[in-house]
Formats: sequence, structure tokens, C-alpha cells
Amino acid sequence: MGKRVLGLLAALLLVFGMEIVAVAEENGAESPPSLYAQAAILLDADTGQVIYQKNPHQKMYPASITKIMTCLIAMEEGDPTDVVTVTDEGVLAIPRNTTHIALTGGEQLTLEQLEYAMMVQSANDAANAIAIHLAGSVEAFAQRMNQEAAQLGAKDTHFTNPHGLPDPAHYTSAYDMGLITRAALSYPEFRSLAGTQSYEIPPTNLQKGTRYLANNQYMFTLNDTYPGAFAGKTGWTEEAGHTLVTIAEQNGITLICIVLHSDAAGVLDCQYKDSTALLDYGFKNFSRSTIQTSDLAPIPISFSDENGGQTVEGTLQLTQEIPLLLSQGMTTADVKLITQVPDQLDQEAVHQAYVQVQLQDTMGSMDTLVGTFPLTFQAAQPAAALAEQPVEAETPLWMTLLKWIAIFLVLLIIGVLILRQILLVRYRKRKRLMARRRILSAPPPQRPRPKVEQVIDVTVQKNSRNKIQVIPPKER
Repeated sequence: MGKRVLGLLAALLLVFGMEIVAVAEENGAESPPSLYAQAAILLDADTGQVIYQKNPHQKMYPASITKIMTCLIAMEEGDPTDVVTVTDEGVLAIPRNTTHIALTGGEQLTLEQLEYAMMVQSANDAANAIAIHLAGSVEAFAQRMNQEAAQLGAKDTHFTNPHGLPDPAHYTSAYDMGLITRAALSYPEFRSLAGTQSYEIPPTNLQKGTRYLANNQYMFTLNDTYPGAFAGKTGWTEEAGHTLVTIAEQNGITLICIVLHSDAAGVLDCQYKDSTALLDYGFKNFSRSTIQTSDLAPIPISFSDENGGQTVEGTLQLTQEIPLLLSQGMTTADVKLITQVPDQLDQEAVHQAYVQVQLQDTMGSMDTLVGTFPLTFQAAQPAAALAEQPVEAETPLWMTLLKWIAIFLVLLIIGVLILRQILLVRYRKRKRLMARRRILSAPPPQRPRPKVEQVIDVTVQKNSRNKIQVIPPKER
């Protein structure tokens, strides 16, 4: 009897699996990959939309990807130029057989140098130095980490240290690590802190040599890296197995990929194979789409004003477009918009209204909830204000006609004057051109020959009658 039941269940699972594959093929989308990891998540860095999940809320050991939370708090509360004095407490708490950069008590480095040591080299002693500098002790910093996790909505997380070394009370989930990584990515410097391949720390007051740090997150540090990968963090302990965070961007889409306990007997680099398969699945099968503000009709609401008791009326509206990722074959017609409005509305509760964006039909590994987005309250203009506005008297038809006739005449006169000026300019230009042509076509004037004057040599004398007589030269 038991064998028959097991056989029936196996047949149902097979049929169900074939139906999922058939739906995926019909929509043109590939099936999600099979993973070595016990838990994993793939989400949109811009919106937080989850497009793949495997045991997303299972509590697991994170190992050194814990340092992303430490880095987040350091970026929020620390100054990169701060000089940090390393304490013996922070150094001695780190076992020498774990990753460190050989810090010593009394050594001084900047907070930025310690951040790079923690994120590039995964130095546990650097993480402790940061924690003690910012909170006074490792324990106090762990409390700050848990407060930050709660604010981000990480419900399956509890930290006891800033580095991720084994502790039964130190755990997180794939989903929560997605929230933490997305929050860290909102800081521009995180791209450098989590994406630098090598880093050098010059000599300090107690260290004569230069420390050379190297990143071993091979999704973006080897020659054969994943296309578009630019940041991430590795982690490993015997309890946690291999954990890996990878952030990659292609065609304007940035994805955060997280795998936890990615291991299999006899298989090397399971965490990198899983991450590559997940990122390939996300970039090949999903594209950006947008929900327009007009896709959600305004919601009319009213409530009583707490001050005067008057009724306030208005609408709840979607005032910003919502970006989302849709798999091949899906459109915005497959998206549902579910509004959530508080039952008891007042001036404060009205700002708690939001809309849920859900997908009606998805693959089994994709979260149907795209996300929640706030609605904006737009108050209607009070009737009293409308009454106070002056009502413009209706203009008689004849006055309207007269106004337009006057405008037409003015425009006509202006047009005539402009046309006259244009014609006048053309006439003058043509007149000058014709005069120039006449001058050029006329024959050149003939110059008069100079007159040659003949000089005659004469003699003037008086005759017998006392008259002047001119005697030519021949008669002299």
C-alpha cells in the first residue's frame, strides 16, 4: 500500500514538473537552474524584486559575507579619514588560523584602510577594529548590527560579531542578505570597497612594511570573469560551507545574487557555478518593464480633520512609475495592483496607504510579490476656497468679434509695413545694381591731346609815329 502511495506521489510530481516546464517553454522563458546551494536568491538591485528564490527564509550561517553588514554601518556612521587605534581586545579575539592582516595593539590605521582590509582581504581583525572604533566593543556593535537588520526588514537574522566566525547564535537567510546587500549598494563607495581587486596599506606606526591585499572573489577578479560583475564578497567556514555574494550589471539591469552553503562532494567551486547559472538565468530571461502612474485610478477618500473636525477630501494616487522585471512572454497585463488603505483614516494614517504589485502567473522559483510602493494623498480644493474665487463675467460676442478684428487689423498693418520695408530694400538694392552695370558697360572716356604752344621770337619797337611795331625775326 505504501509503495502505491509513493508511486502515485512520484507520478504527480513528475506531471506537475512537466507542466511547469511546458508553461516556461510556451512563454519562451528558460526553466530556473538546479543549484548545489542549500539556499539562494536573485533579486533586482533597483527595486528589490525577487526573480529567483530557494529556501529564501531558511536560517543559515553566513560566514564572512557578514562583513557586508559591518561595512554598511561603517559607511553610515564612520568617517573614512578617522584614525583608528587598534586594541588588544580586538586582535586577541581573532584566532590566528583565520584570515587577518596581523594587526597589533596600538597600531594606527585609517577607517578606510580597515574597510578595504575587511572587504578585499576579508580580514577578521580589521572587522573587529572597526566595530570597537564605532561602538566601543564587539558586543555593542553586534547590537547595532541587529538594529540595522530589523530596520531593513531582515526577520531571519541575528548577529553576534562583525566578521562571521562561527557562532550558533549568528545566522541570517538568503533573503535577508539580499536586503542588507541592497542597502549597502545604495552607498557609492561600496562599489569600490566591495569591488577592488587589490589594495595596499602603507607602513604604519608599528608596521614597517607595506601590506598587499588581494581579493579572491573570482566572479570579478580573474581574467575569465562574469560579464558585468563588479562587486561582491566571499565567505567560508566548515559550519557555513561556501557562501558568495555577487553583484552584476548588464543592459541597465543590476542583479544581486546570493548563494548559501553551496557545496557538493567532489565538485569544486560550486558557489561560482551556482552564481553563474543564476545570473545567466536572470539576464537572459528577464527584461525591464514599467507600470505607469495612469495604470492605477485615483482612489477618492475622506476623513475628519483632527483640529477643527472638518471633513477633508482628496484622492490617493500613484505619483511615480514602478519599474519591474518580467520574464519572456509576460506583459504588464499579467500584473495586479492591490491597494492597501487603513480602515481608520486620519492625517497620519493616510500616509500609510500603499499599493502591492503582484504577478498573477510566475515560475515556482519567482516571488509573486514584486514589491510595495507608497500612495500619495492629494487633497481636494475646499468648496469655500472655490467660492472665494472671483467669477469672471461672460464677455459679449460683439466685443469678442471687435477684439479679434482689431487684432487682425493691427497684424495686417504690421505685415504691410514689413512688406513695404522689404520691397524698399529690394528696390534700392536693384537700383544700385543697375547703376553699377551702366558704369561698367560705358566706353572709357578719351583724354584730350595736350596743346603744343609755338614760341615766336619777335622784337617790339616804336616806329616814327610813336606806335609799337612787332618785327618778325626774318625782317630784323
